[in-house]
Amino acid sequence: MQPSFIQRNPLLAGLAAGLAGSWIGHMLFGATDSSARTTEAGETTSKTDEGSGSTGIFLILMLLGAGAFYYFLRMRRLPTPDFSGITRSSTFNGNLPSGSSSTILSTATVDTEITSDDKKAFQQLLTDVQTAWSKQDLTGLRRFVTPEMLSYFATALAEQTSLDIANHVEDVTLLRAEVREAWTEGAAQYATIDLFWSARDYTVSLTKQQGEPGYLIEGSEEIPAETHEVWTFMRYQNGKWLLSAIQQ
Repeated sequence: MQPSFIQRNPLLAGLAAGLAGSWIGHMLFGATDSSARTTEAGETTSKTDEGSGSTGIFLILMLLGAGAFYYFLRMRRLPTPDFSGITRSSTFNGNLPSGSSSTILSTATVDTEITSDDKKAFQQLLTDVQTAWSKQDLTGLRRFVTPEMLSYFATALAEQTSLDIANHVEDVTLLRAEVREAWTEGAAQYATIDLFWSARDYTVSLTKQQGEPGYLIEGSEEIPAETHEVWTFMRYQNGKWLLSAIQQ
């Protein structure tokens, strides 16, 4: 809900209230005093007018001062934003067992222990997600990602379909993975990991035949390229891990 004009402009509101109050005071007290000083002939003395005008000005000055003081107090009481505790940090190392000696996983966690089975699951998810993505297989992706990530992939694949292009990520090989953090929120566990891998990552036109000019839009079908992304995984009650976020 948006604040009202009075809430957004307390000083103007105080000034308006002061003017209104002085006008009412002048109408009540000025009129009474004027009636009391009316002569028997029905004429009002000039001293009454001067006294009434002086009283009105004095009331206006008092109310203006009160309004300014109120505004000053409100400004002093505004809370200062507190940005502490937003980020978490942790460091210590571990290894990811794998068939390839070049695959190393450094673990950094405080709240939740990441086991060797968890690390193997992260490595497998990298391959499974990229394979389903290359096949434009949303049904397959549904088994590996959260609903939010499935919506992200669906939107990206729809954009490719609209442009008549397709992105392929093939022969994925995990080179290194560094677990930044792992934590628990209620029944859900999370792990954020820096992933470094190599793959043949290329984009082609669906309106061209292989070998025709304009078929290969980006990347190389033959030469692998190295990629680094930050992936966050989550699971419920020690269930299977799912991809929940990607930061490129």
